[in-house]
This record gives sequence, C-alpha cells and structure tokens, in this order.
Amino acid sequence: MPVSRPAVSQHLKVLKDAGLVTDHAEGTRRVYAIDPHGLAALRSWLDQFWDDALAAFRAEAEQKPKSRKASHHEKGKSS
Repeated sequence: MPVSRPAVSQHLKVLKDAGLVTDHAEGTRRVYAIDPHGLAALRSWLDQFWDDALAAFRAEAEQKPKSRKASHHEKGKSS
C-alpha cells in the first residue's frame, strides 16, 4: 500500500498538532518520535471514555431482570 510523501507529511502534522509526536531536524530530514506526555493524555482520555461506557453498560445490565423478562415474555404469549 504505497502512501505519498505529502500524505505522510499531512498525517504527521496532524499528530504533531495534537501533541502526540515531536520532531527535530536531522540534516534535510525531519525525524518524528512519539511524545510520551501526549500519549499519556490520550490514554487518560480513552480510559475515562471506557470507564464511562462500561459503567453505563453495567448499569443497564444490572437493571431489574423482571422488566427485561416481562417484555420478552409478552412477546412469547402473542405467538
């Protein structure tokens, strides 16, 4: 899957603007590296996102089983 240099440059610029990578010059090239601080911030955000999503899922799963079974049971009676 070939990717053009301009496309790579655009993607690296987005990552740099987001604080996920750093860069420095080496001759005529730019060398990019992951920024651990930016990655830690992203990881923290993702962890919070999943904590919230899983808490909502758990709350839904722990609802009174009677309310879920009743609607399922009613469907069975109409057949």
